[in-house]
Amino acid sequence: MTEIKLYKTTSKGLKIIGMCLPFVAIGLWMITQEPIGSTNYIMGWVCTCFFGLGIPVGLFQTFDRRPQIIITESGIWDRTTNQDEVKWEQIIEAYPLDLFDQKFISLATDDTFILKKKLYKWAAKINKKIGAQNLNLQLSQINIDVIEFTNFINRLSKESVEERRKLIKTFNVNRNNFSFSDILKIFVYVSISIFLLLLSLTSFKAYMTIMIVMGIAAITWRWHWGDVQFSNIRKYSEILTWLGLVNMVLCLGVIKIYDNITENLGELLTIEIEEYKSQNTTLPTDIKSITNKLEINFFERYFAEKIEYRINEDDYILEADMLFGKRRKYNQNNGEWK
Repeated sequence: MTEIKLYKTTSKGLKIIGMCLPFVAIGLWMITQEPIGSTNYIMGWVCTCFFGLGIPVGLFQTFDRRPQIIITESGIWDRTTNQDEVKWEQIIEAYPLDLFDQKFISLATDDTFILKKKLYKWAAKINKKIGAQNLNLQLSQINIDVIEFTNFINRLSKESVEERRKLIKTFNVNRNNFSFSDILKIFVYVSISIFLLLLSLTSFKAYMTIMIVMGIAAITWRWHWGDVQFSNIRKYSEILTWLGLVNMVLCLGVIKIYDNITENLGELLTIEIEEYKSQNTTLPTDIKSITNKLEINFFERYFAEKIEYRINEDDYILEADMLFGKRRKYNQNNGEWK
């Protein structure tokens, strides 16, 4: 039998994995760094377990090679609808539908098509309100031109069996390939994320301002969820929400890494200063003579150059400007910057 099989694209599964991995990484970091039983330790487990569930879901989406839509000379079948094949003679009209940035093709059928599983009354009311039918083909996971595919379905529903067979044989699946505009969009989003991260780290007020904007955008996005009339508002509020969420994740990651680097460096400097004092009975007069001897990485050396060292009678003080512009001193007893 002549047929066309359409499969899921791997990009959706990879997107799910990419969105979950940063949160899983932060959760694992909190588990390894925080004391057992502390609030941060418990939140680390919650974050890891919750977002970790997205990884097997993403892997399933990526490696699921079962055909999602099958088109034959007799009809069309979609795995996601959980319905039998729809005969071409039963299709009155097919039209595209965009709901929450998800692509569908709604099929208006005649009375001869009986739903295998009837919809709940509330689901039928929602379908009617948003302009959908009881049978809707899910295309968000398929890389195909929706308008062209819709026209193809409408044409097949009006042709004879022989003509359908010819059309199916000659139909080329025009996929929405990765274009220059997609690359440019990614570059813009990455640039904005880097800018927001650098801005957030300058001061706590800047960080909170970005978080408030993200919260307002998230409420707006949720408020206009499914509202076609305000699709542009929903679109841009969704972008702002994701940019704010990514910024929050990046900030938490940077803070954790920064704390680890600075505390490790503070401990190394304390050990070297105390060793110098035990060997020379006096404290070193210059911190550079200590830092130059340390085997530290590029980031630690960059931070070491910003540390101010002062002698206070028989003791010493290490001070530095930290994230969010805060001035902190190193506490030798606790091994922390306060």
